[in-house]
Amino acid sequence: MDYLKYAFIALVGWGFWAIGSKLLSQRLNTESLTFWISFWSLFLLAIFLCFKKTLQFNAGSLYAIPVGIVSLVAVLAFYQALKCGPASVVIPLTNLYILFPVLFGFLFLKEAATPSRIMGIIFAILAAIFLSR
Repeated sequence: MDYLKYAFIALVGWGFWAIGSKLLSQRLNTESLTFWISFWSLFLLAIFLCFKKTLQFNAGSLYAIPVGIVSLVAVLAFYQALKCGPASVVIPLTNLYILFPVLFGFLFLKEAATPSRIMGIIFAILAAIFLSR
C-alpha cells in the first residue's frame, strides 16, 4: 500500500501545481511559463539526484525522447488552455488523460476491466462534463 501514499502526495502536489500554473498563466506567456516551471523542476531534480546518485542512462533514456516531445506539446497546450480558459474547466478536461493509460492497461496489458473500474471511467467522464459546465 506504499504506492497509495505516493499517489496521494502526487495528487496534492499536482493540485497545487495546477493552481500555481493558473495564477502564473496570467503573468507569463505560455512559452515562458513552460520554461520556468520546467527549469525549476529540472534544477531541483538535479540537486536531488546529486545526493541520491540514482540517475540512469541506457536504451530507455533514448526512448524517453519521443515521450518528452509529446509531453512538451501537451504541456504547452495545457498552459495555453489555462491562459485562455477557466481552470475549473481546463483542469478537469485535461485530466481525462487518465483514460488513455487505463484503456491501454485493459487492452494491451491484460489488466482486469472490473465493473467498478468501468464505473470509475464512466464517473470520471461524467465528473469532467459536470465540472466543465
